Order: sequence, then structure tokens, then C-alpha cells
Amino acid sequence: MEVPSIFLNRILAEAAKRGASSLHFSVGSQPVARIDDKLISMEKEGILTSELLGKIIDSFISEEEAKKFKEEKELVVVKTFAGDFRFRVNIFYQKDLPTLSFNYIPTVIRSLEDLKLPSALKEKINLNSGLLIVAGPNDSGKTSTAAAFIEDINKREKRYIITLEDPIEYLFINKKSIIEQRQIGRDVKSYVAGLKHCLDEDVDLVFIDEIKKEFVAALPFILQLAAGNSLVVLEMNAANSIRVIEKILDAAKTTISPEAARFSLADVLVGIVTQKLIPRLGGGLVLASEILIVNSAVKSLIREGKIYQIESIIQTSREEGMISIEKAVEELVKRGEVSPEEARKIKLNI
Repeated sequence: MEVPSIFLNRILAEAAKRGASSLHFSVGSQPVARIDDKLISMEKEGILTSELLGKIIDSFISEEEAKKFKEEKELVVVKTFAGDFRFRVNIFYQKDLPTLSFNYIPTVIRSLEDLKLPSALKEKINLNSGLLIVAGPNDSGKTSTAAAFIEDINKREKRYIITLEDPIEYLFINKKSIIEQRQIGRDVKSYVAGLKHCLDEDVDLVFIDEIKKEFVAALPFILQLAAGNSLVVLEMNAANSIRVIEKILDAAKTTISPEAARFSLADVLVGIVTQKLIPRLGGGLVLASEILIVNSAVKSLIREGKIYQIESIIQTSREEGMISIEKAVEELVKRGEVSPEEARKIKLNI
């Protein structure tokens, strides 16, 4: 029997070289890779057993991580395998059997030019305060876009940047900026504790990845930071700009009145980019992005609670850099990058 660590490194290296975005290990199945948004079985490999998966997990998690996995029945970590392939690993149980999902993290941070984001949105990262949100479903490249924002600043400006992540994915090297990356549960107890620390520090930019368990408790501190002297870049899981705003207002009104929640958000929100990765004709994936630039009209609608009218502003404000996700996909079809069939699937899921 192949040594579990050697088996794992070999499969992950092969998956990364084939351009897989993720790899899934389930008992009773062969390893399955997601390539160009399609699940493909690695047919040369044998059927995975519970014993093998248990040994694979034991081969790369620490004692502390093993304890957390035993207590919580799930664990998310970032590890480097096969030399220099970096993966975010989700370990959990299904049907009382261990299961693993590996998501590849590219070593190179993409530039804003590569992502083809409008200049109006890029300008927002030069602000001294405010809330900029990067949204989308799981595996839509949200963290890659947020990393591109941070790296752009790192190359150009002297800023003090703190990230709050669980776990840390992209690793930054200080250039013109000072970047401190804090992992929740390891470097700081919680998101709330990390945000309180940022409020006491002279921080220029705070990046917060998707908060799954503490969002309601953390939101008041996020809004406070954004209203002060920090630009806050926040990741959220949402399908479009309207849903992002709804989720924030729903969480905020648990501690303040709905009217106060709307005014607080309108005061700090500067933009939302909502994205989705779509299979590209000829192979690979292409990014479709909805862009909301928060102007005076958008602020007024948020304060008045007329959230759904924001959609019409997105559709009629192309000159300001705004675009809906539907229109973004349509343009990809016109350019021959995405098939009409894929576009129809996206429209049904928005």
C-alpha cells in the first residue's frame, strides 16, 4: 500500500497540473477533480477507503487541529503539499465517514488588470475609509479578487494593512505597505477580538474574509471601522448586490433599529463587486462580475429602504462603471467566451 502522504502529494500535484480548481475524496469513490467546472473521476486511482482517508488526514494536520476536528466534526485548514502546491482543505464527516475537499490556491496573485475590473471600482481602494464588499458563491474567486486589491495597494502605497482570515490563504510579502495577516483561532481569538484590536490601532485597510459564525456580532465593529479612518474590504457569500445589502441590513437590525441600520450602511458603503466563475468556451474559467458603485442615488435608496430600485440604477449607470451580473454574462457570450447554454444556466440561478 502506498504511503498516505506520498499518495496525497502525487494526486494533488497531478490535479494542480491539470488545472483542477478542487479535488474531492469520499469513501467508496475514486478521487474526483473539478476541472473547468466539471467533476471528473481520476479513473487510474483506486476506490478510497475510510482507513486510507483517516491516515491521510493524520498525515498533515497538527495535534491542535486534530483536537478541534474531533470536537467540532469539521475543520478548514490551508496546507502546502508536494513542495509548493497550496490548498485550502475542508475536512468533515458525511454518513459518519471522513470526507475531504481540496481547493487549489494559486501562488501568483492576479492583478486588477487581469480581472478586468472597471476603473471606477479600482478607485475605491484608494479611499481612506468606507466599506468595499467582494461577494459571490463558494469557489467564485472572491479571495483572489480581494487579494488583488491588497496587492495593488502593496505595490503602490505605504499603508498599514491587517487581514483577519480563517484560514489564511494568499501569503503577502511586504513591498511599500506593511501587511499583518492574522488567523482566527491561532493569532487572534475571534473576528470580534480582531476587529476591536483594529479599532485601537492606526490601520489604513482591514481585509476580512467571509465570516460564517460571528457575522451578527462582528458587523457593528465593521461598520464602525469603515466609518472611521479605515477602508474595510469584506468578503460575503451572496448572488448579487441586492442580496448583499439585504444580508447586512438583516444582521444590523438585530442590534439597532432598521432605520439606523440603513443610514449606517448608506454612510459607509462605497461599492460591491459580485462575481461568478463560468466555464469558458475552449476550456478554463472566465470571471463575470456585477459592479455596484455607491453614488448619491444609491445612498438615498438604501436610506429609504427601497433596495430593489438599486437594480435599475445598476442597469442604467454603465458610464459610471456599473454592470449587472446578467449583462456581464451577456457580454461574455457576445465576445465568444461563454456559450449561450452556460449563460442560460447562470440566469436561472441568479
